[in-house]
Amino acid sequence: MRRSKGTTAACACAAIALAVTTGAASAAAAPGASPAAKKCKKGHRGRSKCRGKKRRSDAGRSPVIRATLMWSNGGADNVDMDLFVFDGNGGMAGDGSDTIPLSSITSDLSGPAGTETFTDDLFSPQAARDLSFGVCYSAGTPVHTDFTLTYVTADGVVHGDSQSPGMTTRFDYPGGAPVPSGFCAR
Repeated sequence: MRRSKGTTAACACAAIALAVTTGAASAAAAPGASPAAKKCKKGHRGRSKCRGKKRRSDAGRSPVIRATLMWSNGGADNVDMDLFVFDGNGGMAGDGSDTIPLSSITSDLSGPAGTETFTDDLFSPQAARDLSFGVCYSAGTPVHTDFTLTYVTADGVVHGDSQSPGMTTRFDYPGGAPVPSGFCAR
């Protein structure tokens, strides 16, 4: 994986997401595929039996980090930042659950600093699924907390946004799938 260095946190975050997007697409093995080449054995009637080969349906697909939420400078231990992801079929990932097929989201964290990441195991540059993103912020006492969200839309473009909210709020980042109005109900 290649990494670029930037002078600001937003540039560094966008560069990492871009490196992961381009590097993972070329370097990661498809789920269930062996990264090392194996020798083929001759089977019955001279047919070769190869294990560890990619299935045709997996060709060109690899896990890609589609969103990363990073926060810092939270002035309290009870700062709760949550990354949410939505797909076009009504699936949602975030706040400790994931109903989007072939995806994963890191554990729900809270505290003055942290990171949450969503990985799309079904990403294919030719047919990536539309996803939308959201960020929820809450804290027991109103404190400003800096956050940066870096996300990749279906067209492969890396986007980023930085905010410093001081009270319970939500941020929507539409990317093609509908963003439910009550996803950030507290």
